[in-house]
Amino acid sequence: MRNLISTFVKYPFYANVIIVVLVIAGSFSLNNMKKSFFPERSTTHIFVNVFYPGASPKEMEESITVRVEESLRGLVGIKEITSTSSENMSSVQIETTGKYDIDETLAEVKNAVDGISSFPADAEKPIVYKRRAVTQAGFLGLSGDVDKITLKRLADEIENDFYASGVISQLNVTGLPPLEIAIEVSEDNLRRYHLSISEIAAAVRNNNQDVSGGLIRNKNEEILILSRYRNTKPDAIANILIRADKSGRSILIRDVATVKLQFSETPNKSLQNGKPSVSIMVNKLGEEDLDEISSYLNNYIKEFNETHENVRLEFTFNFLDLLNSRLNLLFSNGGMGLFLVLLSLGLFLNIRLSFWVAWGIPASFLGMFIFAAAMGITINMISLFGMILVIGILVDDGIVIAENIYSHFEAGKTPMRAAVDGTMEVVPAVLTSVTTTIVAFSPLFILTGRMEFMYEMAFVVVFSLGVSLFEAFFVLPAHIGTPNVLRRTNGSKGQKIRGVLEKGVDFMRFKVYGSVLKGVIKYKYVVILSP
Repeated sequence: MRNLISTFVKYPFYANVIIVVLVIAGSFSLNNMKKSFFPERSTTHIFVNVFYPGASPKEMEESITVRVEESLRGLVGIKEITSTSSENMSSVQIETTGKYDIDETLAEVKNAVDGISSFPADAEKPIVYKRRAVTQAGFLGLSGDVDKITLKRLADEIENDFYASGVISQLNVTGLPPLEIAIEVSEDNLRRYHLSISEIAAAVRNNNQDVSGGLIRNKNEEILILSRYRNTKPDAIANILIRADKSGRSILIRDVATVKLQFSETPNKSLQNGKPSVSIMVNKLGEEDLDEISSYLNNYIKEFNETHENVRLEFTFNFLDLLNSRLNLLFSNGGMGLFLVLLSLGLFLNIRLSFWVAWGIPASFLGMFIFAAAMGITINMISLFGMILVIGILVDDGIVIAENIYSHFEAGKTPMRAAVDGTMEVVPAVLTSVTTTIVAFSPLFILTGRMEFMYEMAFVVVFSLGVSLFEAFFVLPAHIGTPNVLRRTNGSKGQKIRGVLEKGVDFMRFKVYGSVLKGVIKYKYVVILSP
């Protein structure tokens, strides 16, 4: 260890090379790190949904859910199975251990479920899928003094534009019930024409469908015969024939009923600023960037509002804004830390030495960014919390080493000798201090389940401290142990100011704190028993 430190102090070129690597590689890694509100988590859940129209929850449990659970017993890689049986539907959620490839486990689950032959005849085919891990990017609101049909049409246009952008791939539009074609029949018309509801329903079912007529094949071509008569327009459905007699009289749907396109009757109502609204939730995948998505959405909102008068599209919540506020907090804390280090060490030691100690903060983060980018860590709320947490610890080792080097220099040693001896003297204490912090955060690496995202905070803290320790042991002594930093300033104005400050510190240490400490030790039992 001593020989290695002596080499760096004797040949500062190696320390300069490390600084250049940290600046270039760290800046490049930081620019390539994606932004996300929360850490990206790998998919660990598989879902099995089975629909059985008309079945009660108890029937779903006995005939569907139990059989699915029994088929999954013994499969490798399954941690927990949670099921819900409701009317018409059975939902089974499978949590995997994460030790095996999720796609292989998905294939095994699908094979096991497809092998069940005892499902009721009317039950639909089971749907087995995994849900891709996504994080939230923003919430948008579309509102205005327009009818719901217009609001629905504009929301569909926005959704299509987002999907076609190549930037956004995950959307969820809520706030409006589904559209439906309503056929409202009056009881008087049914009696007048001697009709029943079932006859009208059969007419719609039989006359509003696409029918395949087969295939005509000859030596030169094949002709596919299709009857495409399925229509979703109210006017076309209103012209469907219900009944006709020999005299040529016919009864159409419009004669006995009113056909209109409307939203399904639900008690839900969505308002924004007192106006009907549609909510659009934008999510992002792991390979997508929150900054890029937010920039696209801001530009789209601006263009949309310029071209539409009666409606307005706006952000109700932008997750990037909250992330940027955490970034600003990191920058302000980092700037304040650098300023305090420069001020305190500049007053008590010298300004050049304080500069190299303060350099430990950006150097530690730049080194951490190199490893973080390689491991796929993103800039998110959790990783930023780790940076804010560790920023006050990063310069502790540098301050201790720099102050001890300066003490050796004041004792009469040459700058190089003071750098080596001063560093070696505090190596055990500094190493123990930083290592205990690293050990304290290390258990966060092995957390699973919902606390898995704490891995990124632990990564930031541990690797920042590791780089800080390396920089303090090798780079810092190499730059401090030179005559340009450690030089005699006897009789200078700065030395006089430093002397006054040191006298003030000695007074507080020996006269104030020392006197109090002596009293506490002398009357220790009184102090211990005092509230």
